[in-house]
Amino acid sequence: MSSRIGERRILLDVVTYNSLIDGCCSVGRWQEVTQLLTKMVRDNVDPDDYTFNILIDALCKEGRILEAQGMLVMMLKRGEKPDIVTYNALMDGYCSRENVHEGRELFNRMVKRGLEPDVFNYNVLIDGCCKTKMVDEAMFLFKELCNKNLVPTIASYNSLIDGLCNSGRISHKKLLGEMHDSAQPPDVVTYNILIDALCKEGRILEALGVLLMMMKKGEKPNIVTYNAMMDRYCLRNNVNAAKDNLNYNVLINGYLKTEMVDEAIVLFKEIRHKNLVPDIASYNSLIDGLCNLGRISHVQELLDEMCDSGQSPDVITYNILLDAFCKTQPFDKAISLFRQIVQGIWPDFYTNHAIVDNLCKGEKLKMAEDALQHLLMHGCSPNVQTYTIMINGLCKDGSFGEAMFLLSKMEDNDRPSDAVTFEIIIGEAEKLREEMITRGLVNIEKRSDTLVPF
Repeated sequence: MSSRIGERRILLDVVTYNSLIDGCCSVGRWQEVTQLLTKMVRDNVDPDDYTFNILIDALCKEGRILEAQGMLVMMLKRGEKPDIVTYNALMDGYCSRENVHEGRELFNRMVKRGLEPDVFNYNVLIDGCCKTKMVDEAMFLFKELCNKNLVPTIASYNSLIDGLCNSGRISHKKLLGEMHDSAQPPDVVTYNILIDALCKEGRILEALGVLLMMMKKGEKPNIVTYNAMMDRYCLRNNVNAAKDNLNYNVLINGYLKTEMVDEAIVLFKEIRHKNLVPDIASYNSLIDGLCNLGRISHVQELLDEMCDSGQSPDVITYNILLDAFCKTQPFDKAISLFRQIVQGIWPDFYTNHAIVDNLCKGEKLKMAEDALQHLLMHGCSPNVQTYTIMINGLCKDGSFGEAMFLLSKMEDNDRPSDAVTFEIIIGEAEKLREEMITRGLVNIEKRSDTLVPF
C-alpha cells in the first residue's frame, strides 16, 4: 500500500495516515503499519496523540502489552499527552489478561496527571476485578463511580452482577431493582447471567421466575438463555421441578420463539419419558410453533397423539389450526374446521375474528358472509369488531347496500356499531356521492338552493 502511494508521490496529512494505520491495525497487517510509520517520518509528518492511541489499542488487543507500554513511553518523550482513551486501552490490555494490579496502577497514574476518569475507565477495572474474583474491590470502584456523579452503563452492572454471581452472592431482586431505579433496565445479558447462576446453584424455580420476569419486561430470551436452562435441567435431572408442567411449557415456548422446533419436540418427549402427562397447554404450544413454521404434517401426528392420550382439543387448539389453515389457503379446510368448532365447542372472539378477517382479506366475501350466517344460526352472535370487518369488506367490494343491511342487523342483534364502523360507512358514502357527482347524477347547485340556513 505505502509503496503504491510512494510511486504516485501522493502527499498525505496526519489524518489520512491515521485512517490508513487504523485500517491496517484492525486486520493485523503490521508490516504495512511499519511501512506507513516510516513514510510518515520521511515525509516530515509527525504522529499525533490519535496515532499513538490507535497503535496502543491495537497492540493491547493482540496481547502485546510491553510494546504498547513502550509506545506510551515514546509518546511521553515526544511531548504528546496521553488522554483517558490511551490509558483505557492499556488498562483493558492488562485487565483482560488478569493483571488488574497493573491496570489499577495505570488508573492511579492517570489521576495523578490530572486526568478525570470516565465511566469506561471504571468499567475496565470493575470487569477486571470481577473476573479475578476481587468482587469487594469491584464494589468499591462501583460506589466510587456513583459518588463522582458518573452514570453506570449496562456494562458496569453486568460485570458487577457476573462477579457477584460467580462468587455465590446472588441477590437478583435487589440488583434488578437498583437497575430499574437508575433508569438502566437489565438487558438480555443481565438476565442470562442471573439465570445461569441460579441454575448452577440448582435454584431452577427461581431461574424460571427470572425468565418470566424477563419476558414480562419485553426482553426476548435468546439461545443462550434457553441453553442455560436446559443444560441445568439435564445435568440435575430435576424431577421435582419438572413435575410442574408450567416449567416445561415455559421452556417449550422459549425454544419455539427462537425457532428451535426440534429442541422443543425433544423437550416435549422428555415429559412423557418422565412419566408425566403433557397438558393441553404443552400440546397447544407445540402445535402453534409447528403451524408458524408451516410444518402442518407434523401437526396432524401431534393431534392424533393428543387424542390417543385422552386430551381433547380446546378452543385455543382450534383457533391455532384455523389461523394456520386460513394463512395457507385454499380456505376449504378452514371452513370445514370452523363448522366443527361452531357445532362442537363454543367459539370465542378470536375464532369469529380469524375466520371472517382472513376470508375478507382473501377476497372470499361470500364465504365470509356464510361463516357469519353460520355463527348466527348456531346462536353465536359475532361482536362489533367481527361485524365491522365484514362491513369493511363489503364496502371495499362496492356492496354498499349489503353493508347497510348488515349494519341494521347489528342493531337487531344488540350489537350497536362503534366509531370505527360509522367511519367506514361514512367514508364509503362519501365515495358514492363523489361518483354520483362525477357521473352527473347529482345537481350540486340545485341541492345547495334547497338548504335552509339556521
